[in-house]
Order: sequence, then structure tokens, then C-alpha cells
Amino acid sequence: MNVFQHLDELKDSDGVGNDAIGLANVFTSLGYQSHFVTRLPRKGKPLNSKFHLVSSFQHPTTSNDIHILHYGGAGYPYSIFQNLPGRKILRFHNITPAHFYKNTTTPDIYSAMEKFESLSYLEIASLSIFCDSIWCDSEYNFQTISEYQFKNPYVIPICKSYETNSKIESPTRNQSLVLVGRYSPQKKWEDFIELFSFWIKEFPDAKCLCIGSVIGAFDGYFDKLTKTVERLGLEGKVHFLTGKTDLEVISFLKESGAFVSMSEHEGFCLPILEAFGSGIPVFAYSAGAVPGTMKGAGVIFQSKNYLSIVHQIRDNLFQIEKRTSLIYDQYRVLEFYNQFPFQEVISGILESGIQ
Repeated sequence: MNVFQHLDELKDSDGVGNDAIGLANVFTSLGYQSHFVTRLPRKGKPLNSKFHLVSSFQHPTTSNDIHILHYGGAGYPYSIFQNLPGRKILRFHNITPAHFYKNTTTPDIYSAMEKFESLSYLEIASLSIFCDSIWCDSEYNFQTISEYQFKNPYVIPICKSYETNSKIESPTRNQSLVLVGRYSPQKKWEDFIELFSFWIKEFPDAKCLCIGSVIGAFDGYFDKLTKTVERLGLEGKVHFLTGKTDLEVISFLKESGAFVSMSEHEGFCLPILEAFGSGIPVFAYSAGAVPGTMKGAGVIFQSKNYLSIVHQIRDNLFQIEKRTSLIYDQYRVLEFYNQFPFQEVISGILESGIQ
């Protein structure tokens, strides 16, 4: 038996890539031969799976095979996924609303994103007709597609295990703030930088670490961020760190004071859990899947009152009892994800849920 995972590109560093690699390991343990069918060639570390390009896919398939389409919007030519024999599972990772690109990029890009969003939901409607099951990686994503009446819906978190920081908690704490993610408008990096302009008034030696990747189509947004830094006079204090490996990112997290997310749209938010494992307090705006992913750990704020957020971070970061309690709760939530029975759940679904 074979499992074919269909996606644009298999990356090691993003949530979709981590999920696909984790699922490949689960299916291999269940006796399946693992395959990836991608639009773009693989560039990451070697994996114990077979790779195929969708444009030249010719591998034999049977009705006993399983096909999983990782979906975060239009782009992958899903007709091949539709027409191949075997059971079809949609792995839904969310679609970013186009309105986040208004006034943050060029009018042409905003218009293109509006069309992209509309096309994506048209595809979702089509996929709901022939897919045998849908696996959402968060309850928020499940609610997003609930009106489309997919058969056999399940919520299964991103298939990944997380390391925890074994370093003994020290009585002092670094003052730097850090955020990890793509430089995309919905993540509201400008709000993070604006918050830091208040933070640095109390802690002049602090640094702001923006660890991410620039998306070519959205260069205008990244330019906006650099201009925000200039406008606020934060040159030399705000650092845009790109091209970092997963290990380097984790190292930066461990050496930072606190992780702060101002994002207004997340389908899961893997960096929050990586920050949990790094042993630093996490503070996040309550939007999208973030509260569900955090499961009561860390600190959630309901409004972007910068002074109030600064006080929350300061009070929790520099009082060792509060900080230790926060980190303990974050480790507790991370244990839930590390102990999630992916093999048993997926085996059960395959046996009874998508016949």
C-alpha cells in the first residue's frame, strides 16, 4: 500500500512541511510506502520517501492507496489528486484572507490576492464533493470550512514532536523580544515593532529579533517594515534575521527574553509551540487558531494596547515566580502535543472513518 502526499513544495522549516514529514513517518510505521508528489523539486534534507513531480507523475496507483492533499490555497493542480485511484484526504491548513494585503502591498498584488482567495474557496467547494475525509490541524480551521459539509471531518494537530529546553532557569532574564514567521501582512510585524518602541523606553538595552523569510511577491510589505523601523528611530535595535536554519532559530529563541505574536490570522502557529519548548514566556494576541494552539498556557491579550502589553510582559518576565509558572504551563501543553497518539488516531480513522 502507498500513501501519496500532494503539496506545492516540501520544506523542512514551515508548518506544512513539518506536518507532511511527520505524517510520512506515521504512515510508514503503519506499513505504507511513503511518497511525496510536489509541484516544485525537493531542496531539503534526505528523507525515507519517494519523490515525484506532479508534472511527470507516472507511478502505478491502486484503489488501496491513500492520497493526502495539503491545502493552504489555490496553486497545486489538484485534478491529478482527484483522478488517481484510492482514498482522498484533504489536509486543511487554512487560507489567508485577502483583506490583509490591502494597503500593505501594491493594488495589483491586493487584487491578485482577492482572486486567489475566491478561487481557493471555489476549489474547497469542489474538494468537499469528492474527498473521503478532511483533516484540519486546528479547531479554528475546522470552523473555517464547516459550511462545506465535508465527509468524515477530523481535527488532528500538526504531526510533530517538540524538544524542551533542558537549561536550568536562571534568576535573571534577557530583555530581548522575538518573533518568528514569514514576513506576511496578516502576521502584523509592524505592530510587533511598534510594541517594541514602547518596550525599549523601559529597557534601552533590549533588542527586537524578527526571524523570518521574505516572500518575493510581497517585497512591498517588507519595505514597509524597514520604513517603520526608520520612522521609529529603531535602527540597530530591530534585527531582521533571514535564512536561518531550524537549529539556529531555536538557538535564538532560547537566548531571547520573550516571544510576542501580534498576528491576526493563524491556522495553527507552529512557532508558538517552538517558543514553548525553548523555555521562554509567550505573549500573543487572541486571533485565529492562536488561543486553541496555546491551550491556556502563555499569556493571551485581547487588545493591542501597547502600554498594557509592555506591563504584562514586564511583570511576567522579571518576576521569577510568575515566569517559572508560565514556562511550566507551556511545557505542560507541549507534553499534550508530544504525547498525541498520531499512529493510533490515524489507524483508527483509516479502519473505520473513511470507508
